[in-house]
Amino acid sequence: MWDKTKLKSVKNLYQEEVLQIPAIFKGKADYIYFLMAQSYQESGWDETSISKTGCKGFAQFELSTWKFVWKKLLKHQEIPSIWDIKAQIVAQHTYMKYLINAVSKKEPILPRLEILSSSLMAYNGGLGVIEWCLEYHGVVSVIALRDYRNSHKSTYPDENKIFEILNYPISIFNIWRSLKEIAI
Repeated sequence: MWDKTKLKSVKNLYQEEVLQIPAIFKGKADYIYFLMAQSYQESGWDETSISKTGCKGFAQFELSTWKFVWKKLLKHQEIPSIWDIKAQIVAQHTYMKYLINAVSKKEPILPRLEILSSSLMAYNGGLGVIEWCLEYHGVVSVIALRDYRNSHKSTYPDENKIFEILNYPISIFNIWRSLKEIAI
């Protein structure tokens, strides 16, 4: 399944760019494999990828999120190209740390995998949606996401997006496990 040359290349990029890891991870390698699994799920590690919803690059950022990460979280005046693979890795790492911190503050007693799962769902479906579900339902579920949509008199998330949000962490956890098993 895995192209070992590509795996080593991607891992080396992450090792160069990821300097600080969230405390929730068991070490730098654990975190790097997690981020690698996420970017593989997002783009198949294709830095030229564009999703059907317009997300771009290696880690699949919407332009508004890209600007938020670089201007607000990283406090840069100049925003790098969304196609720059190293900038994508820095942005993904920074944004995931931000989401993990936000979910941890919202629900500090959640177990590790629940925090990671909710953080991944926030990456895919939006932090505000996930925070609302946790606040009003204590969990992110089909019912909570439908209730969010109905209470906000919105069409978002539609039924397909609900299942995409809920399945997103499962896919990443499976890839993450696979990457850790082969330990490149």
